[in-house]
Amino acid sequence: MIVNGSDPEVLGKRKELATTALYGAVFEVAQASPYPLRLSPAASGLELGGTEPVAGRPNRALMKLFPIGPRRFAAFFYKRSQVPFSRDRFAYGAVIVEESRLDTAEVQTWCRWLHEGFPPEMPPPRIKRAFAFTVPDD
Repeated sequence: MIVNGSDPEVLGKRKELATTALYGAVFEVAQASPYPLRLSPAASGLELGGTEPVAGRPNRALMKLFPIGPRRFAAFFYKRSQVPFSRDRFAYGAVIVEESRLDTAEVQTWCRWLHEGFPPEMPPPRIKRAFAFTVPDD
């Protein structure tokens, strides 16, 4: 479920996401999932984050979905730096998705992994640890 789904900024972002089939589909899977996630309305593309504490600490897990080519997207899993002025990100990997081949069961594994703070023993299927594209900063 999207815990901030009724916020005005999020409602506006939902309209923007609906213009791209893949964004809309991933959002709907996240909304229907049993895991509480938050949507980042100011981010480009679609960005979801975990909300529940992990091992007594805030959950910093984030997933950013963005285009990397015609009808191809990357779901990039990362955590932001804890240094307040830093723009660094710690990458956990990425999954390449063809717009016409979205597997909603796979998206559910993304939601679970976000919720659980990226436990190393259960990464999503098809995750790549190395990739040749630039991840947008915003």
